[in-house]
Amino acid sequence: MKLPTVIIATLISIFILSACSTNDSHHSSASVGDIVELGGFDWRVIGVQDGNALVISEKILWRSTWHYEQTVMSWEASEIRQYLNGPFFDNGFTDEEKALIIETQLPNNMNPWFGSAGAGSDTMDRVFLLSLEEVIYYFGDSGMLSGLAGRPAGDLAIPIMDEYNEGRIATDAGTGSPYWWWLRTPGRFVHSWVDASATAVSGGGDVIVYGLYMVMEGGVRPAMWLRL
Repeated sequence: MKLPTVIIATLISIFILSACSTNDSHHSSASVGDIVELGGFDWRVIGVQDGNALVISEKILWRSTWHYEQTVMSWEASEIRQYLNGPFFDNGFTDEEKALIIETQLPNNMNPWFGSAGAGSDTMDRVFLLSLEEVIYYFGDSGMLSGLAGRPAGDLAIPIMDEYNEGRIATDAGTGSPYWWWLRTPGRFVHSWVDASATAVSGGGDVIVYGLYMVMEGGVRPAMWLRL
């Protein structure tokens, strides 16, 4: 796995915990679409629920393989998950800041089109990649994902292209150019050494439901739930 050359050394906390929450706290007004700065990077609020905010890095922070070898692999056991919840979380945050990041139970479903191997069990994560369902839910649902159920699984080359493409486009923090980024849901599966894959979002914002080889270097956009 290719790791970023520079790990986030510090995280500037924008959410302040207080013993007594008040209605006039400026943190309680966080809303979808807000951009906040964490550790020198911009993060976008894509969901607010029960006093917590779901954020994703506005840009691709680095490029990495999803797993170091081409084989059937679940998100639960993937190398990218181990890195995000290990070195990235451990070294990127102070103890006070770690307390703001919520350990969240994540569903890890099969690919709804291909019923792929590698779905795995639900996991408890602090830092994660969005799932196929989450990227559709939080970035806009045109109904195409549910419509794929009637398409033949052998037709591997049809991504989701809809009116929400533009909002799913992300640029690389290093190059400034659009680039594709990983999701955590498995893609198609035919042969473990050929077609084991993970879903992704293309540089043009298409949702690649059939997946890309997990040994490719895709963009990483960490996501996490924060206490407001």
